[in-house]
Amino acid sequence: QIVSGYFVHYFAPHEMPVFPKNVIFVIDRSGSMAGRKIEQTRDALLKILQDLRLEDHFSFITFNRKVVEWKSSLLQATAENVASAAGFVQTLSASGGTEHHLVAYINRALLTAVSVLDKAERLPERSVSMIILLTDGQPTSGE
Repeated sequence: QIVSGYFVHYFAPHEMPVFPKNVIFVIDRSGSMAGRKIEQTRDALLKILQDLRLEDHFSFITFNRKVVEWKSSLLQATAENVASAAGFVQTLSASGGTEHHLVAYINRALLTAVSVLDKAERLPERSVSMIILLTDGQPTSGE
């Protein structure tokens, strides 16, 4: 499938049962993500949001020099929440540095995501929790 000029291939066997997902997207919005990279990230997130099912729950955490939670807890993927999320995703921009401490910023953002998942309440039975990290892995300066 071609999405926004990119080749996308999904791997999902047809006979597998579909489990509700609890997903947190951890998004690098440091200066190194500026331009095409943040555009690609926005496009990917908008496509993923369209594919969420009503029984799924989700949220976003962004980071550059600081970690920011979009919401304080996971939201159910209702039409209203997905529309609100799409609005948020369209405002994502890249700014600020991560210097050579990129790993520390990623670590802090991922630990925040783990904490959100640990505190989550009223999630569907037999749901699968996951964290999706979107980063170019490059500091804006240093090593």
